[in-house]
Amino acid sequence: MATTVTGRVESSATLATEASSLSSSSSAGNICYDSLSSNRRFSPSRPSPSHNGNKFAIVRIFFLFVYIICMIAGGLLFGRSKYHRNLNSNNNVRDDTSNMRHDIVEHFKPEKRTVVLSPPPLYMDSRNDIDRRTSNLRASLLGLERRHRHGDTNNDKPAPLRWAVLGAGRIAHDFTSALVSSGCTVTAVVAMHNYNGEKHLSALYRAESFAKTFSIPNYYGTYEELAQDKNVDIVYVATTNQNHLNPTLLMLQSGKNVLVEKPTAVTYEEAKLMYDEAHKRGLFLMTNHWTRFFPLVKYLRTTFLELQSSPMDAVSAASEMTPSFLSVRRWKSHLSHPRHYNLGKVLAMHGDFGFPTALDPSDRFLNRTLGGGVTLDVGCYLVELALLAAYDHHQSGNTDDAAIVGGKRRRKLSSNELQPDQVTATGHGMYNGLEFPVDVESSFSIRWGGKNYGIWNGECDVDANGGDMTATSLSSAKRRGCHLAPSSRQALSDDSDSAFDDEFTMLASFQASFRRPSTFEVEYVFENGRVVLRGPGNCPNEMTIYEHEAFGLLKRETTASFKLPTVDFSPFGRSNYPRAKGFIYVIDRIEECMAKKGIPGLSDDSSMRGSGCLELEENSIEEQLATVEITERVLKEMNYFS
Repeated sequence: MATTVTGRVESSATLATEASSLSSSSSAGNICYDSLSSNRRFSPSRPSPSHNGNKFAIVRIFFLFVYIICMIAGGLLFGRSKYHRNLNSNNNVRDDTSNMRHDIVEHFKPEKRTVVLSPPPLYMDSRNDIDRRTSNLRASLLGLERRHRHGDTNNDKPAPLRWAVLGAGRIAHDFTSALVSSGCTVTAVVAMHNYNGEKHLSALYRAESFAKTFSIPNYYGTYEELAQDKNVDIVYVATTNQNHLNPTLLMLQSGKNVLVEKPTAVTYEEAKLMYDEAHKRGLFLMTNHWTRFFPLVKYLRTTFLELQSSPMDAVSAASEMTPSFLSVRRWKSHLSHPRHYNLGKVLAMHGDFGFPTALDPSDRFLNRTLGGGVTLDVGCYLVELALLAAYDHHQSGNTDDAAIVGGKRRRKLSSNELQPDQVTATGHGMYNGLEFPVDVESSFSIRWGGKNYGIWNGECDVDANGGDMTATSLSSAKRRGCHLAPSSRQALSDDSDSAFDDEFTMLASFQASFRRPSTFEVEYVFENGRVVLRGPGNCPNEMTIYEHEAFGLLKRETTASFKLPTVDFSPFGRSNYPRAKGFIYVIDRIEECMAKKGIPGLSDDSSMRGSGCLELEENSIEEQLATVEITERVLKEMNYFS
């Protein structure tokens, strides 16, 4: 047992001895010493060197990260502020540039104006005598004796003009609608007979149906029956183009005045026969060139086409526009300060009339035997509009031998004076792969000026010594800058010189078509601007006036328009042609002229023959004949008559 205890004690002593050794070692640890592996100071009471270095590294990294974040944030803030400063600066520059560009654009931007012009009251409206017309119509239907309107002092007011309609087609429907709607007296109608071989009864049936539509009391199946009607003063001939001659001659020979639908005739020879017959019998004969009677066309002629010698000459007989251009302008020819357009002389003209017609060979549009073709149908309108410029130029020139007509100086012109120096034309009859014996599409040019040669070859082929040269040859030489001998210069009169100074020169180019649509616009080109008749140009009520400065810069743009008559066509069905109400302008002028000057042909007294209303200044006889002659020249150029 002793041995066991001793062993345990020894073990405890051993542990104590080891603990003492460790304690001594711990005390000895406070003494500095050199280690083979390290010369640094070591103390068990502080953290190891590696642990301390890691701590400071983390701190440095943290502050570096914060510094980077701050720099980035500061850079962003500074950059954003600088961006906005630059953006504002750029915007200011951009605004200045935009304002400068706007100022430049506004400086060169044309001034735009819109004017609505009110035409004067119609003659028929101003009389306010529709009730009187109705009572006179009843009297005429009772077979009362016709009264002589011209110079009859027993009547305070003239008796109504009694109309008859020869034809019952589309155009006759629209024209009769205008007659009845405006309160005119229509006493009879006859349908076109011998149309596609129809018999008399068929024509009579169509005339009866037409008469019922418009409440016309008398209707006939033959032209001869209408010619014998004593209650007819004037006949509106609305047959197809090839059938204008015979009905017109028959009515004239029966003592009736005639308004014939355009074209007057297919050939100039036929038209001349018609007007010669009217002149021989002292009767009124006129082609229904309704375009000339629209207030807008009258304004065009008096304001732009006639040569103006002073601003006051520009006062329009049709309308006036004051410089304010604020709202609706009334009909005022007495303005002391009228609007004056300094466009100069007309130099060129353009027009395109076209519409797709039905592919029906029996219809008059594509039927040669019925006088079909686009030139006779709508091309004649373009010729007529071109003649407006030629006629007004001649009337504005030498007026020594002119007479006062309608308050203006007018001299009698011959159709030869209005003839152009050259007419060129081409066309074809093709339509959707089919070929027709008429001009389906045509293109033609009309030139006034340059005589028959067009462009001078540059040679002075005139005798320098004068010789037997005419004043015209001498003037041509002077105009070309050729040398003239003293005797030749003396022979050159001032009259011939001024005649060439005022020579009318205009180049007109037109297109017409039955197979495509078009704007139906017409453009007149002047020295200092343009005037565009908005479509349909054959019955216009709006136009745009472009005033240009030097080098073609557009200075001012003015849109002028007139209101159409306020009449109701609805009781007679839909109109066949656009702006058919414009027929009232023609009817009104004829009614006014007949009422003031008298109805030709009413008296059996030979001394009274040729008295009354024989011609309207808006549509002179020479212009009507010139229109037919130029249209015929266009057709000949296209081999229409071959």
